[in-house]
Amino acid sequence: MTRLATPFLSALLALSLNAQESPEITRLREEFNRKLETLTRELEAQRTGSGLPAAPEKGSFGMAQAASKVYESKGGLSIGGYGEFLYQAKEGQLQDGTRGVGEKSLDALRLVLYTGYKFSDRIVLNTEVEFEHGGYSDASPEGEAKVEFAYLDFLVTKAFNVRAGQMLLPVGFINEQHEPPAFLGSRRPLVEQTLIPTTWHENGVGFHGDLPSSFSYRVYLVNGMNAEKFSAAGIQGGRQFGKEAKAQSLAWTGRLDWAPLVGTTAGLSFYTGNSNQSGTGEALTTTLWDVHAEYRNRGLQVRGLYTRTRLSAAALAQLGAAEPARESGTRQWGGYLEVGYDLLSGRQALIPFARWERLNTQAEVVPGVVPTGAFDQSVLTVGLNWKPLPNLALKGDFQRIANQARTGQNQTNLALGFYF
Repeated sequence: MTRLATPFLSALLALSLNAQESPEITRLREEFNRKLETLTRELEAQRTGSGLPAAPEKGSFGMAQAASKVYESKGGLSIGGYGEFLYQAKEGQLQDGTRGVGEKSLDALRLVLYTGYKFSDRIVLNTEVEFEHGGYSDASPEGEAKVEFAYLDFLVTKAFNVRAGQMLLPVGFINEQHEPPAFLGSRRPLVEQTLIPTTWHENGVGFHGDLPSSFSYRVYLVNGMNAEKFSAAGIQGGRQFGKEAKAQSLAWTGRLDWAPLVGTTAGLSFYTGNSNQSGTGEALTTTLWDVHAEYRNRGLQVRGLYTRTRLSAAALAQLGAAEPARESGTRQWGGYLEVGYDLLSGRQALIPFARWERLNTQAEVVPGVVPTGAFDQSVLTVGLNWKPLPNLALKGDFQRIANQARTGQNQTNLALGFYF
């Protein structure tokens, strides 16, 4: 049936390309191409025997699976979401053998609701509202509800579309694809919490699209970070989250990916801008880039990422000795390699995995600052991920955490995550 259908569909596509197209025909053709690509990926996964979990969770226009629900709707309102529960148990002994605090916690880490509205086939609203750590309570008087993204997509062509509002920055693996079943560990990789802050969302406007030869891109102009909140731990404190964001200085961010084969992705992303939002003094240029690649086939999953960040040394050196931002590394780097293998290769997945991370947020510092060694870290994570369904994951893992200050604490994690 598939062999008969494919030439027929290809002929229809060729006829539509040769005809004088109206905007409506162009829209229908692009929608057809997208659905045909999805069908082809599913058939390829079945042909190779890799099963549903082997292919990367794939959404639309850079968004994750459930976050793309509005794009698949016929019109009007759409609702999706995800949730995540996390148990963490730190060992009572530090890396140097001294006694530490063996903390244990069980957290309703996140409950997220995606709400979208398809005004037309060309104009789409997509939003995410997140409740963290159980949401608002007397213990958290400021509340934990956040708008993680809220943007309008103006869909022009497959190769060029306009996005405006509060957007996820297209950096790394996790920031855009952060639904719990989309990554193997109970916790997100440390590299993609500190060096590439996740989740990272700012206000702005930009362009995105799919190009020939299996390339895709996103380029945004957003409000810059606020360097007042930088520290020795990294730049993650400088995110402004769209909340009355200071915009004296703006920043560029973007991404280019290449997916030549089903289950294979390679690309790079970047962020660069002045993080001095005071409007006076030396520009504190923050430049981050990463290269990343992923391969999935017949149950095997391999993912790797390397990232570096540069901060203007002259601007940091002008800060007062008591300001935490002065402790920031003028050069920061890190990366990880992760390997997993699906033992079931069917509708269910049972994936033992291992991930090795190495990172240092104080690789170079300004004169007068002495690196503590606590931020020169390595993390080995080994665990098991069970997916009874593609959108439901139960995870357990052990992490050996070490640093140059010898204050690392190993820990055990359990997690339950889902999306809908």
